[in-house]
Amino acid sequence: MKKIFNIVCNTEELVVGYVLLVLAFVATFQVVTRYVFGLAYDWFEEWARYLTVLVTFMGAGLGVKYGTHFSMEAVTQYAPDWLAHLFKTVANLTASVSMAIVCWFSWVQIGKLMKYKALTPATEMPMWIAYLPIGIFSVVISFRFLMVSIRHARSIFCREEYNRGRE
Repeated sequence: MKKIFNIVCNTEELVVGYVLLVLAFVATFQVVTRYVFGLAYDWFEEWARYLTVLVTFMGAGLGVKYGTHFSMEAVTQYAPDWLAHLFKTVANLTASVSMAIVCWFSWVQIGKLMKYKALTPATEMPMWIAYLPIGIFSVVISFRFLMVSIRHARSIFCREEYNRGRE
């Protein structure tokens, strides 16, 4: 099971890297064609927008995984270990619940888009596909925040020292 989990995580990192690379090429190509050749392609901008949403939500999930999200460390830096873990537990649990709410509403929106058969303006792709990364990766982000919260909660009861560096 752990091997499958590692493969999924590595694939996630590769996809983020390649999508960022594709975004860079698409943006460069769009700028060159627009300002050098005077040609504008609407679908470039549309695809860049949807790929940006994808990479943002995937990257946010990776940020939770590696503990690189912005956080206020002033309180936990000087607090006793158990209190620092308690603060981190509450903060990560709150973030998990917040992302679960985002998840819920994104799936409601995806359902509405499927029901009304909305299409994207330039490529006429079903709009629910463009919103799908928000629904999928908000689940991932919420789950990862929950796991970090559980890890900190266990640390309270195991009396583990609080790591003053990164998660």
